[in-house]
Amino acid sequence: MIEKRKRDAETTKLWHRLGQSDFAYPDYRKSLIVSAYYNYRKEFGSVLISTASLRVYLRSLFENKGSAQGYAVAVNLRDAFRALWGGEASAQVIRLVRDIQPRIATKLMSEWDQARTPISRLPMVWQDPFMKHLANCKDGSLPPLRQQSASSLKGNAEALCQWLAFRNEKTSGLLTGSELRAFAAHLSTKGVAPAAVWAGAQKVYSSYQHVLTPGFSSESCQYVLQDLKGRAKIAGATRKTAGQIVSAQLIYTAGFRIMENEMSNPRYDMASAKVYRDGLLLAVAAALPLRRRTLASLDTASSFILGRNSDIQIDISGNFLKLREHRKIIERFRATLVNPRLWRAVDIWTRKIRPIFDDGTSLFPSARVRGEALVPDILSQIFGDVTKDQFGIRIPIHRVRDCVATECVEEMENGAAWAPYLLHHKSADTTNKYYVHATGVKATKEFGRLVQQKRSDPTNLLI
Repeated sequence: MIEKRKRDAETTKLWHRLGQSDFAYPDYRKSLIVSAYYNYRKEFGSVLISTASLRVYLRSLFENKGSAQGYAVAVNLRDAFRALWGGEASAQVIRLVRDIQPRIATKLMSEWDQARTPISRLPMVWQDPFMKHLANCKDGSLPPLRQQSASSLKGNAEALCQWLAFRNEKTSGLLTGSELRAFAAHLSTKGVAPAAVWAGAQKVYSSYQHVLTPGFSSESCQYVLQDLKGRAKIAGATRKTAGQIVSAQLIYTAGFRIMENEMSNPRYDMASAKVYRDGLLLAVAAALPLRRRTLASLDTASSFILGRNSDIQIDISGNFLKLREHRKIIERFRATLVNPRLWRAVDIWTRKIRPIFDDGTSLFPSARVRGEALVPDILSQIFGDVTKDQFGIRIPIHRVRDCVATECVEEMENGAAWAPYLLHHKSADTTNKYYVHATGVKATKEFGRLVQQKRSDPTNLLI
C-alpha cells in the first residue's frame, strides 16, 4: 500500500481520478490500484509499454507472487490502465492475463462420448451391440435408414435403462405389444407427460429394431405406438405455459438494452464481457430463432459472417440441424439476416469485447473453458437466467421459437406463411400445431407494455 509521503503529482492525480463518478472505487481499492501502478512505473516509467513487454511483466507477477496474488495485482493494474489510458489498454491486460494465468486443461466430451455414458449402464449383453452400433453410426458405414445420431443413441440407451428397471433387469425375450403398453402405463402412473410416454416407448422399440435385434418388426408394438402418439397429440405440449409466450420483440430489445448498458460504462473485464455476451444471446435468439444446439454452433468465421452492407450471412452445417442422420451431410441452413442494429452489436463484440475471452471465433464463447464455445445445455441455462432477471419468468431458449411464430402470425401481414420459414419447418402444420399460440402474445400485451417502457428506442425486427 502506498504511503502518502510516496505519492507524487502523478500518483496523486491517479488517486483522484479513481474517485470520480466514472470509476468511484472505495479507498482500499484505490490504494491497491495506485500501488500496482507505482510498482509498474518504477520499472517502465509513465508510459504504456508494448504488448510483448507487458506480457513479460505480467508473467513475472504470476511467477513471483503466485497465481492468486499475481492475478489480484494484474486486476489492479488493469484498473490503473483504464483510468490513465482508456478501455483498450485495460482490455489488453485482461487478454494477456487470460493467456498467462495457470489453468487446468479441460477437454469437453464429444456427443459420441456422452452417448457412451448411458450405454455403459446397460447389461453387458446389450452393451456390446450398442457400442458396435455406435461405432458404425459414427463412421457412417450403416445404410441411411439404420443410421442414427449420437443424441438418438443416448436417448435410446437412457430409455432402455428405464425399460430394464420395469422388466426387473430381464434382457431375454423379444419385445411385445402388451409389454410395451404396460411400460407406457407404468410411466404414466409416475406422472410422465403423454408426449414423453410416447417418446420413451418409441425409443425402446427403436433400440430393438436397430440395435438389439436388427430388422425386428412388430405390428402389435406399432399399433401401441400409434395409439400413444394420438394420446400425446390430444394432450398437447404440457410443458409450455402461457406466461412463457411473450413478445419476441421484448426479448430482442432486452438483449440490446443489456449490451448498451454495458457499453455506456465499459469495464473491459471478464464480468462485463459475459454480460454483453448474454445480451447478444437474447438478441440473436430472437432474430434467428433456431434450436439451442444450432445457436451454440454459430461461428463468426464460418456460419455467422458479417457482410459489407449490414447483412449477416448465415450458413450452418446439417450436423447442427434437426435432421435424420443421413440427411445431415447434404442439407444446410442458409439465410441472409438484414439487420443493421444487430450487425453493429456483433461488430463491436468481435472487435472490442470478444478477444477478452480468447482468440477464437465462436459467437458465444465459454468463460470457464478457454478456446471453447458454450455447450447447448449451458447456453440454455444462461438464457433462462437472463430472462428470469429481465422479465421475472424463466423462458426456455427453445420457447423463443414459439414466441417468434406466435408474434409473426399475430403481427405480420401473411404471418402464417412466414412463420414456418422462420422456424425452418418443412410443414406449416408443425408450426401451427406446436409453435403458434394465437392468444399467447395477446394475453401478455399489458405485461409487454410495462417492460417496453424501458426501451431506449423501438426497433423493428428485420429478418
